[in-house]
Amino acid sequence: MSIKKVFISVVICLFAGTLSVFLIWSKSAGFLKPDISFLCKDCNVILISLTNLRYDHMSQNGYERPTTPNLDEFAKESLVFDNIFSYASWSLPQVISLYTSLYPYQHGVMNRNDGTVLSPEVPTLVDVFKKHKYKTAAFTGGFDYNPKFGLTNRFDEFVNCGQDEGTTIDILSGRLDCTAPKAISWIQNNLNSKFFVHLQGYDAHCPFFTQWGGRLFDAGYKGTVDYTDCLRTYGPALPVLKDGKEYYPVVQGFNNSAFLGPEDIQHLVALYDESVTSADQAIGEFLKKIKELGLWDNTVIIVTSEHGDMFGKHGRFMRGGALRGTFYDDVLHAPLLIRHPTLKQKHMQGLSGHIDLAPTLFEFMGFKDGFSGEGKSLIPMILHDKDLNPYLYAGTEFDINPEDFMYFKNNSRIEAVRNKQWKLIRETIFEDSSPAEIVELYDIVHDREELYNLAETEKEILSDLDAKLSEWSNNMRKR
Repeated sequence: MSIKKVFISVVICLFAGTLSVFLIWSKSAGFLKPDISFLCKDCNVILISLTNLRYDHMSQNGYERPTTPNLDEFAKESLVFDNIFSYASWSLPQVISLYTSLYPYQHGVMNRNDGTVLSPEVPTLVDVFKKHKYKTAAFTGGFDYNPKFGLTNRFDEFVNCGQDEGTTIDILSGRLDCTAPKAISWIQNNLNSKFFVHLQGYDAHCPFFTQWGGRLFDAGYKGTVDYTDCLRTYGPALPVLKDGKEYYPVVQGFNNSAFLGPEDIQHLVALYDESVTSADQAIGEFLKKIKELGLWDNTVIIVTSEHGDMFGKHGRFMRGGALRGTFYDDVLHAPLLIRHPTLKQKHMQGLSGHIDLAPTLFEFMGFKDGFSGEGKSLIPMILHDKDLNPYLYAGTEFDINPEDFMYFKNNSRIEAVRNKQWKLIRETIFEDSSPAEIVELYDIVHDREELYNLAETEKEILSDLDAKLSEWSNNMRKR
């Protein structure tokens, strides 16, 4: 290299170093201000959760049916997070994780019937917003949102459209056609106050009931299966071959049974999609009213789901068990849309979860005194496309009382870890003699449907992910 080229290289290096020092000094001195476009001080917050809404059954995510036209439009001006995943297959532990920024192992609320309550010492989003003089209200379908679990009782006002015993009638009464009008009425009465509102509905939860009665997406169905009760399995069901077709045995409600053939499963999915579309209409009407009330430009609106659902893959229906559940992405992959008054529409591919919502809202609002949980603010992802989580973890336990619940005879634990290519699911059933462990490994880049278990062939990847999951699990369960 010539002396001239060496000299030029040295000059460039010195200039770059000097510029870096100058930029750092300028920022610290206040001459260059950080990007604060995400700030929305004193903005209202509306959190909408549609229980059981699958990410891949929304038309804005490429689904073949036009299930979510209103949310499709909403997404066009929202921050869209395409890789948000849940930590549990049912609502109670998941929604408490969202509010506390803690994993289920940490907050401990993983059973409905054992008297477990969120500790009053654990701070939640509700507490922080109330401390900042926000009025708070929740309008839900009850059940897993029952105030006895220690979360919804913290709101200034809590309205429960459903009952709390968990029957079919309770789920059907806890829909958006009940909760949304009540939320609008409350908002109208509190227009002069800052508010945090949670609107929830069980519209997409079985049994699926809409004004169309199955005619919207599967009008030609000729079967005789009774869909007025939930159709579920409590583990992987093995099909029975009849007339050249596979029929899956399922539990109907709690006491009956049925067999679902291909046409019956197709109709079950159509009924679910109808329920999603019905809920989408209710959300569209709700958002229209928010605009009419003049709140569109000073309100952060979040749309998500606690979890999804199962329709026969690996022989599992309704998550393969309403309590223990399964961790396929049909269940764990959740939608998350955030409409921010000053941030432009954007899709983000980074891995994240609901525990990241609380620290993100704290930054949006400019709160300096939020609590410290396990989540990370999504602001770096929003502004700079930064990947925040090389690995995501999920895990819950279910402790059985056989006298109270007839379908499970043993305690169980289900956990998962993933990166952008690989996902490990590990389910442990604590039988009387020794634990029985089921391990599944999926290449989710080339096998998005999680159909081919590679645990026997990809031993090195399995070992690495299993070690990471064990370390995380042991650490969480010690706390």
